[in-house]
Amino acid sequence: MVLLVIAVASVSFGATVASAGHPSGLVYSVLFAVVMALVAAFGVASRDRRRPLTHAIRTTSVGGLPATEICSSPRQFALLVALMTTLAGTCVIGAVHLFLRQGMSVVSGLLAVVGLVLASLPVSALLGRIRRGRVALTERGVTQRGWSFESALAWTEIAGVKAAFNGHPVILLIGYANAEWSRSYTTRLWRIDRLPPVPMIEVDCRRFDVDHRALYDYLTCYAQNDDLRSELGYTAAVVRAERTRPAST
Repeated sequence: MVLLVIAVASVSFGATVASAGHPSGLVYSVLFAVVMALVAAFGVASRDRRRPLTHAIRTTSVGGLPATEICSSPRQFALLVALMTTLAGTCVIGAVHLFLRQGMSVVSGLLAVVGLVLASLPVSALLGRIRRGRVALTERGVTQRGWSFESALAWTEIAGVKAAFNGHPVILLIGYANAEWSRSYTTRLWRIDRLPPVPMIEVDCRRFDVDHRALYDYLTCYAQNDDLRSELGYTAAVVRAERTRPAST
């Protein structure tokens, strides 16, 4: 709410400045207001846990195997890209404006560099190096795609599942110390989420707009019951998600 008030105040201030003969003031005020609105919207999206688990699940394939995929919030990722695009655009516009008025200067050059660096995030998103995350379950194992990394563990390499709190709820699919753990970052510059230091699938529940307790129960079900994994990638896994109810963890 505070950020939205700041956004409205910024637009009002810009309109006042523009009426006094400085139209560029309105441009920057509107851009600042858009940034504040996007930050506020991202905060709301990060706290939203209202969607049923089934709304985040889809049937797909991973490595040629049928898979049940649990997708992270589409709104959070879209808002992140929109925010970075707006920030990059603001810096570039500021750099061009200063260059046209004053010629090349340290400030205009710095703004241009910052704008180009920020613009590399939406470009990385377009190229697929940064993506909306997901956790995919197959009969053989778990594959995780974070915003900026990929990770995979076979079910036989997972020792157990644990619900934890690291400033926010997380679900840990803990691998054995000597587990064959496939992992890599998909980008060098924008490593906006991090791989754990040991063999593990660490599910950051903030990235998912479903109840983290239902997600925990669903993952635990397949981690602890190898006889049920044959249904992954098929309708039965979706039906199981429909029956999953949040329970205290």
